[in-house]
Amino acid sequence: MRVDWTEEQEFLREAVAGVVAREAQFTTVRAWAEGGDLAPADALAARQGWTGIGLDEDVGGQGGGTLELAVLAEQLGRGAVPWDLTLAALLAAPVLAHAGAVDLAASTAEGEEIAILAVDGRAPIAARSSVDGSLRHVVGAPGAHTFVIPVARGDAVELFAIAASGVTLTPRTLVDRTRSLADIEIRGEARSVGTVPAAVLDAAASAAAVLVAADALGAATRLLEETTKYVGERKQFGVAVGSFQAVKHAAAEMLVDVEASRSAVMHGAWAVGAGEPDAARHASIAKAVACAAAVRVADKALFLHGAVGYTWEHDLQFPFKRIKSDALLFGSPDTHLDRLADALL
Repeated sequence: MRVDWTEEQEFLREAVAGVVAREAQFTTVRAWAEGGDLAPADALAARQGWTGIGLDEDVGGQGGGTLELAVLAEQLGRGAVPWDLTLAALLAAPVLAHAGAVDLAASTAEGEEIAILAVDGRAPIAARSSVDGSLRHVVGAPGAHTFVIPVARGDAVELFAIAASGVTLTPRTLVDRTRSLADIEIRGEARSVGTVPAAVLDAAASAAAVLVAADALGAATRLLEETTKYVGERKQFGVAVGSFQAVKHAAAEMLVDVEASRSAVMHGAWAVGAGEPDAARHASIAKAVACAAAVRVADKALFLHGAVGYTWEHDLQFPFKRIKSDALLFGSPDTHLDRLADALL
């Protein structure tokens, strides 16, 4: 089926793009990353109301659904804007609202006291067998106020909340310095804040896959634009290198990957938002297709820039590194292909 953005979604896209252009250009992102403080980006998201998108207005959100979140994710990925805490908040708030923890969901949506799901960021979101223990690569952990641990209870999932003061947190320093991840050790006593059907947590896992895919799509789109501009200006033997057949072919392959990714991401976002029976499959398709394609786009962009794009002073390194980390976040393309194979078999 064909999916197009509505007028409201186009307005959101333009609004987010405008904010990024004014307040989160690459020069600003570089300053945040160099200083090791991504809190200004989190504050920007809260101030703009982005943390409330996807949550119903009657529980403190801004309304909208997965398609609107995908619009947001693509524009933030395009600018390599740090938004791990915002992403974690967006995934946690609907789960908390379903569990009846409305106050915690509302404070998260407002960006004031943010609760996040305490799950391993390298794998698709899933419940644990117990509250105690440690977790690695928790997305958004350095800025979270409350950690919510999902624990399997048969066909349901019980949610346990613990304040940030009740965990030992070890931030992770990654090559992509726009990311905010940490390992945590749970040492305090957690309180139960409600129970949800397992399908609610599965929906959060699908949303995470789609949003990271949309982020990678935005970064890949930016790389395509920057690369075509560069090869059009860069001269060798007295002519633009973009006139060489091999360069044209590489750029054409980048375009094909970007457009294929866009179709997969839009359809995945629609399926998850509409609650389609096979939404999880479409989410895995979006993650596998978009992230694998974005890696190919990133590698070609770096090649066509003659490797200068990886230097810290060059803007290309931000979307390049974002794509590489997106590929591993909430499940690699291979992981999601395995999930698809399991579902089909």
